[in-house]
Amino acid sequence: MAVDLPDVIDRYFRAGDERDLDAFVACFADNASVADENRVYDGRAAIRAWRQKTMEATSYTAEPLRVTPQAGDSYLVLSRVSGDFPGSPIELRYRFTLRDDLIGALDIRP
Repeated sequence: MAVDLPDVIDRYFRAGDERDLDAFVACFADNASVADENRVYDGRAAIRAWRQKTMEATSYTAEPLRVTPQAGDSYLVLSRVSGDFPGSPIELRYRFTLRDDLIGALDIRP
């Protein structure tokens, strides 16, 4: 990745692009939450199901363009997402909150 990301965020994007579900889920704390497309997924099992469904529905890659540290252990990552979906490519904002070197919360928005 061209952008200097915290390790777990870098692993998140790499696992996503490589479609490695186990490595992807391992980036999250046990009680993490993900907010995406007006839904919230709580815990690793729900995050795994969300990611599995996404992988089955579309193929895409996410290229981080910029990272901005926020208050505490939070980071805002602007990413270009390209794939086989209408409107591709798009830019999305990923707000990561880290906890114990894992993702504790993630909010994804256009």
